[in-house]
Amino acid sequence: MTAPAHATFVTGRAVRWVSDEPFPGWVEVQLTDAHGVVWSLFDKPLVFDDEGRLRGNTAYPVDVQVACEVVGRGRLDDGTEVLTVSTRLPWGIEAVGGRTEFLVDVHQVTTGEV
Repeated sequence: MTAPAHATFVTGRAVRWVSDEPFPGWVEVQLTDAHGVVWSLFDKPLVFDDEGRLRGNTAYPVDVQVACEVVGRGRLDDGTEVLTVSTRLPWGIEAVGGRTEFLVDVHQVTTGEV
């Protein structure tokens, strides 16, 4: 799967291959928010990596970029610049429990043409 031409991504880390079923497999990616909370996202490998790096025999962890959109901007009490990102678009990615919005450090987000 290829992200839209002008895409925004938040950095995540693929930590394990979950299953070969359903085809083409299932992978766990962890996203750490601005407060240090680690969120687990599960989906097909191609949702997180269109280069084919995520496979059952891959040496994990692997840094990945999770497609998202920026829905807010602010600062923490200590002055850290943060963004609220939503993983609902473009692929409908959600964390265990259904969460799709995450407060992340601005340096975790990249935007550009792919």
